[in-house]
Amino acid sequence: MRNRRSAGLVLVWLASLAPCGCSPKTSAQGTAAPAVRPGGRWEVAVLPDSRVLIRRNGAPVVETQILFWGQAWKYAATRFQTSKGPGGVTRFTGVVPDLGVKVEGEIRSPSSGQLQLDYRIETTRDLDDVKGGGIQWRCGLTSPAFGGKPGDPVLLEDNKGWRWPVAPGEEVSVRFSDPIASIFFEQNQKSTIRTLYVGQKVRRGTKSFTMTVQLPPGGKIVPSAEERYGPADTKGWYRDALRPDASPIDLGFLNAQDRPAGRRGFIRADGDRLVFGDGTPARFWGGNIAAYALFVDKREIAAQAKRIPRLGYNLMRLHHQDSMRWVKPTVIDARRDDSRHLDPAAMDRFDWWVKCLKDEGVYVWLDLHVGRVFKEGDGITRGFDEIRHGGGEAKGFNYLNPRVQELMKEHNAAFLGHVNPYTKLAYKDEPAIVGMLITNENDMTQHGYVGLPDKNNPAHSAVFMKAAQEFASATGLPAGTTWRVWEPGPSKIFLSELEHEFNKVMIPDLRRLGVKVPIATTNYWGKGALSALPALADGDVIDVHSYGAAESLSVNPRYEANYLPWIAAAQVAGKPLTITEWNVAYPAADRFTAPLYVASVASLQGWDAPMIYNYSQAGTFKTNRPDEWSTFFDPGLTGMMPAAAIAYRRGHVQQAKRTYRLEFGRDQFLKHWTPETSATLRTLTEASRIEIGLPDMKELSWDRASAATPGAVVIRDPGRDFIPEGQNFVESDTGELRRDWELGIQTIDTPRTQAAAGWIGGQVLRLRDVTLRVETKKAAVAVTSLDDRPIATSRRILISAMARVAASPGSVTPFLSEPVAGSITIGVPEGLALVSLGNDGRELPEPSPRRSEGAVTIRLPSTRGTHWLLLKGPGAAK
Repeated sequence: MRNRRSAGLVLVWLASLAPCGCSPKTSAQGTAAPAVRPGGRWEVAVLPDSRVLIRRNGAPVVETQILFWGQAWKYAATRFQTSKGPGGVTRFTGVVPDLGVKVEGEIRSPSSGQLQLDYRIETTRDLDDVKGGGIQWRCGLTSPAFGGKPGDPVLLEDNKGWRWPVAPGEEVSVRFSDPIASIFFEQNQKSTIRTLYVGQKVRRGTKSFTMTVQLPPGGKIVPSAEERYGPADTKGWYRDALRPDASPIDLGFLNAQDRPAGRRGFIRADGDRLVFGDGTPARFWGGNIAAYALFVDKREIAAQAKRIPRLGYNLMRLHHQDSMRWVKPTVIDARRDDSRHLDPAAMDRFDWWVKCLKDEGVYVWLDLHVGRVFKEGDGITRGFDEIRHGGGEAKGFNYLNPRVQELMKEHNAAFLGHVNPYTKLAYKDEPAIVGMLITNENDMTQHGYVGLPDKNNPAHSAVFMKAAQEFASATGLPAGTTWRVWEPGPSKIFLSELEHEFNKVMIPDLRRLGVKVPIATTNYWGKGALSALPALADGDVIDVHSYGAAESLSVNPRYEANYLPWIAAAQVAGKPLTITEWNVAYPAADRFTAPLYVASVASLQGWDAPMIYNYSQAGTFKTNRPDEWSTFFDPGLTGMMPAAAIAYRRGHVQQAKRTYRLEFGRDQFLKHWTPETSATLRTLTEASRIEIGLPDMKELSWDRASAATPGAVVIRDPGRDFIPEGQNFVESDTGELRRDWELGIQTIDTPRTQAAAGWIGGQVLRLRDVTLRVETKKAAVAVTSLDDRPIATSRRILISAMARVAASPGSVTPFLSEPVAGSITIGVPEGLALVSLGNDGRELPEPSPRRSEGAVTIRLPSTRGTHWLLLKGPGAAK
């Protein structure tokens, strides 16, 4: 659920991590910490917003933020950036408008492993009693990159810097040429250092100083990803390469068996997979239609419902339908003094979406509670002011307040009992629905801390604390720690019980109403620990949310998790896995690498339903500005979706040959295990199938140990690294997928999809039937069989080639997309013609490719200004 994430939940999440401070080889297992492995490879880079990033062995160990505050700790927004000046000198500039502060300077590297930033700070007005600002340094004291426990950072005297003696012969230091305003450990945590160069009294004037970052011997200054790309000269880039109302290729034939959606019967869970009612496997490649996009003009709905399957989708989650705080209208009638009535006009648009999607063979996922705001007229007599003070959505409160639960059940009955006039079916009876989510991003085990005594919710806190005491007494858990929800251990058992008590009210009621499809309770999200999984397993499926960042292909899984292990962590043995939210969102420069990366690993793991967030949440499909959470018109993501969709849906990538079961005993499971602390999760996600074996908690009468998948290899050490020592790539046990994190390249090499993505410029990449010689520094290129034959014999082959995509000047659309330059050699039968595919799907003639020794060589970019080409034989079938 992106866009309106509350700051309070972010703070709660940080609080939930802070008290553990453990790594898998130290306090998490209760053993003595080993010494740091010597010989670390150190690197430092300055990011485009002038933040400093320090890595050891490829993993970030020092990360920075630029933070400023006014009076009473009021956050002051900043804008910082770097640029190349005359002579190639790197400059940085920044402003803090609320405080009248301007920053500028140069970045130098006078010697190996040393970075100098020369600061000039101008303050344009006098201010008293502000908190000031500068740089916050987060030191990864528990980073797996050390292989042991490093020393603690030490502050230098006279506010002149700090140093971090990581290990003998390895020290990082930051020194200032002159004393700055203050340097201190934030809340006495050695992992967080604040170096504030603007103090509490701001006086008009200027000052200068130099900050020197010194790495251990052998350390290097490395370019940021932006520096590796070089300047983006968009003059020759394509304009409007992807139309928002058309698709370059029509993959609608993939939905032929499901027009209308639901014709094969109700979806159900069968062990760890989804199947149709007739027992055939069900595999969904999906997206989200959210918020304002749900209530657009009906002609736009009909047009997009036809476009969606052409891009390869067969599932859309309808989301934020009730988010009353920021979406207008919603399916709940906002004109009333209660939240208990549906809005007829909004429901008409919602119904029309379902009807139009169903007609095109596109299934629907329904959320039942996302952002409903409870009101005075709802009759919540106990603690209503507390709910209203928390924003009205009642997240967390719903586990402690029976009246809120009754209202949620009442809404479910009205919503699911509503008969769609276009399909003539109530939603409880609709076979085009894949699954339902009871409540979105609303768990107790990791994020729901509203009942704590310090949250100023006395009515709900009384319920929470009483329940904690009674549970501790009944189970023999220590009463003094069972309620301390920010700590791993007994509290996670109690919180699982709270979630289960809610689930056992809601799930039977949905079944009583007649719901037939799989139910998810809430989500595994927000970097939660594995201890969140037992209560989620109350549902028929486990649902997960995970978001990635730029340069994910360069993440070293030995020491760091990108976004895919966070999905793998939710694969409970015996349960299907759905992913209602994933994205590497605009403006991440390499987001074009994400669709095939997700599709290939989802296939390897056997995940059931990935859904990008969002297809759209915009109020129109004719928008004139980029939207971080709308991908429908962004070539950077949607340009590679057809190749990803067909690869995933037609099983071009094999499921892993081996399955590993990460199994825990009770006490071990209650530690703070996540992909950040588990090398097993990080290093197996792209190699072999992994499942989580839940233990049987003696304190929970309702849980059971997960049944093992036949033939699964049991692992009981979550800290085990499965990548051979000295190897800089991870490879699937099928041999089809490989990611070299040092090169930042992923390859997919199967009979029907052969592709490469990442920093492929200048490389010669030889796959089974395809050789890529790409000149563009970073790109994604895919060769895809459309007729389900191997590429070597296919008569219909899609070629997709994407690179960077940027907004037009002024941050408006149309998007500008970088042509991919280079050549592709493909071993294919004779008689195939080459055409370009226009942004409206039209086939445009291309010069015949050069043929030699049973292969054709195609030169990129196309002559027609498009990212998609088609090799086709006469009369080729789809």
